[in-house]
Amino acid sequence: MAEDLGRRLLMEIEQVRFDEISQVLHLGRKGEKSYFGLPQLDRVLTIVEQTKRNANTTMIAQPIIELTSTAPGGGKTHLLYYLTAIAALPSNLGGLDSCAVIFDTDNAFCVPRLAQQIELLARNKIPDISSENLDALLLEALKHVHIFYPQSLASLTDTLTALPDYLLDKSRHYSFSRRVAFLALDSASAFHWPARAAEETAALLAKTNATTTSSELSEPGYTQLTAALRTATSTLQTPALLTSWHLGPQPPPTNSHNTSESPSFRPSLQAPLSQLPTLRFLVRRLAVRTFPAGISIEEALREAPDRRKAVEDGRFECGINAWGIEERLLAKLKKDDGGFGFRVLREGLVMD
Repeated sequence: MAEDLGRRLLMEIEQVRFDEISQVLHLGRKGEKSYFGLPQLDRVLTIVEQTKRNANTTMIAQPIIELTSTAPGGGKTHLLYYLTAIAALPSNLGGLDSCAVIFDTDNAFCVPRLAQQIELLARNKIPDISSENLDALLLEALKHVHIFYPQSLASLTDTLTALPDYLLDKSRHYSFSRRVAFLALDSASAFHWPARAAEETAALLAKTNATTTSSELSEPGYTQLTAALRTATSTLQTPALLTSWHLGPQPPPTNSHNTSESPSFRPSLQAPLSQLPTLRFLVRRLAVRTFPAGISIEEALREAPDRRKAVEDGRFECGINAWGIEERLLAKLKKDDGGFGFRVLREGLVMD
């Protein structure tokens, strides 16, 4: 009798994979997908997904976006702080009640600045929050931001490969009961030049040793990193964000968000990682208008307060990088604006 009861109970057990559970958790309250918790960004990714599904185009399960700036101070990391804050904050404060995983390859991710961004978003919801409650909120949110500091391409690949095991071990962190909002590689370009040097060295040594190939001498490269990133996003059912350097010529500055033309820049990431992003964005600071030629000192002094205010406003734009996008999809993205503006203030990032 006990054996029959055990058999019946076993038949009632439904087996579900970890990635299936994660996929359900990524659905919003109304069954709508929320990728990064930023409506302007989620809306664009939804358009891409729907367009490719209608065209029966093969698409990876989870979106991967690339943020590129044409110059230092373009705003990529500030946008990453904002997305990380949204991920870690509780839902009653507009957050995702999740965790975020950051691979800080540039050693530039500033936790105090992230705390400022979390505080700004919290005060927007609860202006009169007490210092004690704010400190408790910051501590709880920061517990769910996991930052790794890989020092080489091989280390980054190994850490990505071991990530699912780490997240499933509740003795190692506080986020066991939370889903992963996203993975971020900041920056995916950090090991560009060391990797190229290693490849050239391996190729040179292979030429001097007829019995050895360059692949046998080279360390794990971008092919292995790409495979590890694909596996991690698929296993954890989470999107990914890559920041990258622009290694091409500098474009002319812009002082307005122009939606009529989308800039197109060749990806600077090495293949096959460069082929992975679902969508690429160009993040840049809007230039402040220069003084016209022939302006007098008196006129310049009159304009000085307005120019100072424009600089302090810290206006940035995040627009679509049109490189490699099909014309029909690009037209849809332009129709929906396809980009957004934001300001970087002393207190943190504010969406326009």
